[in-house]
Amino acid sequence: MSKIWGAMLIISIAVALFTGNVESVVSSIMSSGQGAVENMLGLVGMMCFWNGLFNIFEKTSAIKSFSKVFSKFIGKIFNKKELNEKAVEYMSMNIASNIVGIGNAATVNGIKAIEQLQNENSNKDTPNNNMTTFVLINTASLQLIPTNIIALRAMYGSTSPSAIVVPIWIVTAVALTVGLISIKILNKRM
Repeated sequence: MSKIWGAMLIISIAVALFTGNVESVVSSIMSSGQGAVENMLGLVGMMCFWNGLFNIFEKTSAIKSFSKVFSKFIGKIFNKKELNEKAVEYMSMNIASNIVGIGNAATVNGIKAIEQLQNENSNKDTPNNNMTTFVLINTASLQLIPTNIIALRAMYGSTSPSAIVVPIWIVTAVALTVGLISIKILNKRM
């Protein structure tokens, strides 16, 4: 992918040189960089808040409550024999983070969950069915409150930043359902 982006950048600069539009390329690079930094600063506060909140949950008994809520769901989808309590806790936090639309907070818990699942994996070179199913759920997660998307739409002046909520519910529900059905079929064949 880096070769493609590099080639596109070189071709763009070459075309700008030949057409005499070097100034527009330079101004575009500068304004894009400024926009990227503004986006990052706008989202970092929200990310810090949610990461901190989930960090507090992890250090209190709230994580046990999350685990109980999602343990029935996790027990139906995953092989219970290859799960430990910590894996269920991290998976629960990851699912909860994704449901409220904060994928950045979900990442840390997802990595910890995969580490716990790997500890229970008999073949360390190949992911087991629980690991592949968890990656699918993490990737195609159901989002009830897509906070990051709403924040981005608000930053860019959308007149209705939350209008994206219902389409996101539909898309994530379909993606998750199709993904779970597909992975169950594929896991049985392996």
